[in-house]
Amino acid sequence: MTTQEIFDTLQTTLDKLDDAGIDDSSKRNLHILVLQLQNELITESFNSLKDIDSVTVADTSQLPVLAAGVQTAIDDEKARTALVEKLIATAKVGLKAAGIPIP
Repeated sequence: MTTQEIFDTLQTTLDKLDDAGIDDSSKRNLHILVLQLQNELITESFNSLKDIDSVTVADTSQLPVLAAGVQTAIDDEKARTALVEKLIATAKVGLKAAGIPIP
């Protein structure tokens, strides 16, 4: 049974006692227990470092090589774009010289 299930069961029991109109020290003790368990659940949900040993860490040793590869791809794309622009400009000059109107 998980902590949440225990909390839900205790809360249901407390609600049943409330509905039945029972008001005594046992009910107050149960209510205190529910509040303490609720506090534990909240604390547990915010304790992000408790399982730090089981967290896998990404291998970042290849990051500089990958970054350089990305920069190379960007530079290649820029060079390709510049070449295509030169080809288009040359083709326009040739078409204009041949008397073909360019829109």
